[in-house]
Amino acid sequence: MVISHKKQYLLNPLYLIRATILLAVALVLLAISTVAVRAAESSLRATAAKPAPTTTSAAVMPAQSVAPAAAAAASVVARKAHAINMMLGNASWYGSVLQGHKTASGELFDEHLLTAAHRTLPFGTMVQVTDLRNHLSVIVKITDRGQLFSDRAIDLSYAAAEKLNMVHDGVHPVRLTVIPKNDPSLASQSADPAPPADAITDKTN
Repeated sequence: MVISHKKQYLLNPLYLIRATILLAVALVLLAISTVAVRAAESSLRATAAKPAPTTTSAAVMPAQSVAPAAAAAASVVARKAHAINMMLGNASWYGSVLQGHKTASGELFDEHLLTAAHRTLPFGTMVQVTDLRNHLSVIVKITDRGQLFSDRAIDLSYAAAEKLNMVHDGVHPVRLTVIPKNDPSLASQSADPAPPADAITDKTN
């Protein structure tokens, strides 16, 4: 039987190999394109499913971030004011030697009133003086500058020294706290004169 030239070509091994290779390449390209299409679809679905970013008004965000900063700044200011309004040092006292003399503020000195001399505090400033030895305290008004020794923070009237039980010793370590004018403790401040010290001799401290 005679086989035609076309059939002989189809049965050629080289032709079969080429056809197989071309078919494999086509299948590979088809697989790659399928994977690419599926990846694109997955990306689109993920983008569509992602929630839209929430927009917070500009008026809210600064309030949330500024509040802690403002609180911290206020705390720093309060600590600085606390440091300024509280001082440590020694207190001495003066009495009958200067009784009736005019003070630096213009008021006449009265040893039986709760007053004091201080180098820098404004006249009229109310100061709580706390004795660091016995923890007694008294509130005095600054009316004078006084002749203070370098190691003295404040010079008290006899009445104030009497309240602190320091008349006999003459000098005690104290803590000074400036009292604001609207502080409720000033309402209970008594200006009654202390009893005169008949048996106590005034000290030059």
